[in-house]
Amino acid sequence: MPIPQAHRHASYMKAADASTDNAWKGKPLGPQQLLVADVRYEYKPAVGATAVDIKDYVPADLVVPSASSTRIIKAAEATVNPIDNTQNPIEYHKLTELEENWGWLANLRRPIEVCKAEVATGNLTCRWIHVSSKFSEYLPGFLWGLSDLDEAPKNVAENIRSLEQCVRENERYSRHGNHFAAFAQSLSAVENPEADEQYPILISAPFLDWSVFGGTPPLRFQVDKREGQTSSRSSVHPLRSILQHYYRLEETRDREKDQVFSRHRPWTTDQELDLRIRSWYGQYPTALNVDELWVLAIDPHHVVTFASNQTWKSTFPPLQLAFRIRDVSFRSFRSSQVFYRQASLIHTILCLDGAMGMLHRSFWQDVVLCLTDRYASYLGHLQYRIYRAPNTRLVMELLQVQEELNIIIKLMQEQLDLVEDLSFLFEHAIIHTGAFHTPKLTNPPSRSFTDSSAFSNSRFSRQTTLTARKTTSTRDQTPSTQLTASLSAELRDLQELLSNTNNLVNRTVQLVNIRLEDHGKAILVFTIVTIVFLPLNFVSSFFGMNVEDIRNLDRNQGIFWIVAACVTAGVVGSSVFLAFKGADILEKFTLWSEARRKDRLRNGVGRGTRGLMAGTALGRAGLGGSGRDWG
Repeated sequence: MPIPQAHRHASYMKAADASTDNAWKGKPLGPQQLLVADVRYEYKPAVGATAVDIKDYVPADLVVPSASSTRIIKAAEATVNPIDNTQNPIEYHKLTELEENWGWLANLRRPIEVCKAEVATGNLTCRWIHVSSKFSEYLPGFLWGLSDLDEAPKNVAENIRSLEQCVRENERYSRHGNHFAAFAQSLSAVENPEADEQYPILISAPFLDWSVFGGTPPLRFQVDKREGQTSSRSSVHPLRSILQHYYRLEETRDREKDQVFSRHRPWTTDQELDLRIRSWYGQYPTALNVDELWVLAIDPHHVVTFASNQTWKSTFPPLQLAFRIRDVSFRSFRSSQVFYRQASLIHTILCLDGAMGMLHRSFWQDVVLCLTDRYASYLGHLQYRIYRAPNTRLVMELLQVQEELNIIIKLMQEQLDLVEDLSFLFEHAIIHTGAFHTPKLTNPPSRSFTDSSAFSNSRFSRQTTLTARKTTSTRDQTPSTQLTASLSAELRDLQELLSNTNNLVNRTVQLVNIRLEDHGKAILVFTIVTIVFLPLNFVSSFFGMNVEDIRNLDRNQGIFWIVAACVTAGVVGSSVFLAFKGADILEKFTLWSEARRKDRLRNGVGRGTRGLMAGTALGRAGLGGSGRDWG
């Protein structure tokens, strides 16, 4: 069992039932809101690959029935109680509250004896807990509940303080909802740069994910009852659109409808693509959002991940992050011949692989309409319109594409920097196949990674380490280098699209300027004609009209001004409408006629082929008959 015998009552032998126990109602989370699984890694030299086995658990079967009971007994001599050792009353109250709300998580820990036995045999197993919700108070709760108080009880409170400081330093304010900057930081209270383990480790990684424009579809279940409630004091990190991610202090509501995902819908003209998207996604992907993945590595055998609630998406195909990690991310690791010493480090990289590659084909070949294809298709559509009728509106649309590509490229560069930080942090844990030892670095780091400044000041050492690793053929197959290579490939494609967008902007501006020269000549001609003949026409018409009445009519002069005003208003209104909306109407008519022509060609291929074959047969028969008559 995860909890020592001295810390349990006799009534703990029955599984917990969070639906009937009233004590669970006061807890922030219960076991029914969690996904728990054991991920087992075993390298097989005969096959030359790593076998991955995932075993799911029902969290309620692992948790004790009494939620109000805690794991710490003050009279127990086997455990040094960190709550009683604190001298600060505020911290005492905080730790007591953490134990009351999150102490039950200790039931989800794997027995330390089993973990040590697995490491001795070369089989690595990681207990993975996933939470489909993101509230910052979850982090200290899970760190406290899953920490081993028997091994280092004095360091747990210090790790909690380091975690709170890390959250304060990396949390960014936004009018669209707070979010974390991309970072990876060790929370260890022991500053030992020579140590192989820097646990606990907290990681926050932004990643792109698709959504639907407008309201979010109904969720299958709600993890936290506070989800969906907006408050200035709320600690939730909500989903943000790609524009909200970049313009965190500005209002972007009026510009959301101009996103590429909202404007470009290629399935409307391609029936086969429409069927594939409906069968794959279930919804049309009409929005691009930025989500965050939090990874809290407690120790070498326990990892907790946090992401937004996306339970309205399907689990197969795996469009939710947890199922994407479970069913897709492990494929790239099965061919790896080098793996890390701790199972939690392996799983951390694979979780980042699943999040960062959510919309990229390099991570999963089966994805339908990936991010690069979406922007490339829209640029092809704009290029077709540019050569047919260049105008200033196309320039604005190209600038919108350029802006979004710049935001995506910047976000992916942050992801690459984060993976490089992790590669340097995990350098001590890399081992060769069959040799469970840590290789010594040529230039070991001179400071611990418990300080966030060490990451920013170690860029040269990190780049040197990565360069040295790339020159080694065996190390190129580590999960971290595979993740870096996949991200770099996608980044190159997006940068190429950005370069093409810049060229299209310049080309469109040139074509518009060329057309404006011809328009200027026509405007000059009509202006001269109007200036010369309009006054003459007005004077001759006005003074040629009778003053009192209109000839052969019983009405007076008022009828003339009524008709003139109505005609003038109609002409001016129609002219303004055609001037500002005529291009849109013409463009829609052109696209409609082009789509209709393609449908006619597609539908007429079969009939045309059959008619051609019948005509050929009749021609051959007629040619043969005429030949006999002529002979």
